[in-house]
This record gives sequence, C-alpha cells and structure tokens, in this order.
Amino acid sequence: MTETEKSSIVETLVPLLDSEGIELVDVEAQGKTLRLLIHKLGGLSVADCQAVNLLVRPILEVYQHLVPYAQLEVASPGIDRPLRTAADFRRNQGRRVRIDAVAANGQPDEVQGTVAEVSDGHVVLTQAVGGRVHVALSRIREAQVQLEW
Repeated sequence: MTETEKSSIVETLVPLLDSEGIELVDVEAQGKTLRLLIHKLGGLSVADCQAVNLLVRPILEVYQHLVPYAQLEVASPGIDRPLRTAADFRRNQGRRVRIDAVAANGQPDEVQGTVAEVSDGHVVLTQAVGGRVHVALSRIREAQVQLEW
C-alpha cells in the first residue's frame, strides 16, 4: 500500500468513525488483507469491531479501496503496539514508555520515562530520577509502552 492510498483511506473514514466515537489508529496492508486498527475510549469489544466492519465496508467498496484485497479486518491495535501519534501518547499519559529517537546531532537517542504531557509537537517524560525530558514527535523513530508485570 502506498502512502497516497493509505492517506485516501484515512481521509475517507476518519470523519465517519469520529462521529461514532471511534478513532482510526492505523491502516495496514498485509498480503491480501486490509487491516483497520481502531480505538474506543473505554475499550473495544468484538461487537464494536464487527459494527465498524459493516459500517466502512460499503464505503471502501464505493471508493474501490478494497479492490486489491480479499479480506477486511478491523481490530484493536493491542496494548503493546508502537506509539506513533500525539493521540497515542495522550492515551498513554501516566504510563511508562521507551522512545528511540534521533538526537539533534543525528545520533540515536533512547529515553525512558512516564508520559507527563503531550503538547506543541512534543512528548514530555518524567524520569525516575525526577528530571523531565522533552522529545519532539518528529524525531521519534519508535516508541512503546513498557508493560509492567
């Protein structure tokens, strides 16, 4: 799937899903499967995924987004999925995360901490030693919630 195709699907579905209280987190293609990853405040049920599938399938067919795919899958992105957007970090405020970023000098930089706030294109982490670290969203290569067992 090209970025143009992905953007077209996102632009088509986001207003509809937003009106239903559903956030479109990501769109993925794997083989002959088009996968929509969704989030709902309070959590998703299987029934929510089925309802979204029934809601968006006709729209995707009209715009011919399903032509290259044999299957449409609607699912939760899961607790261990990568954090990519400001909304992802906002949803995880208060949770411990690991961020791999590119420092201003171009070198890799890994930071860990608890998401304290997200604003103005930055994530602010509180670290165990009491410091605060600001990381520009544009410099993040990969980020994930650090699950505590």
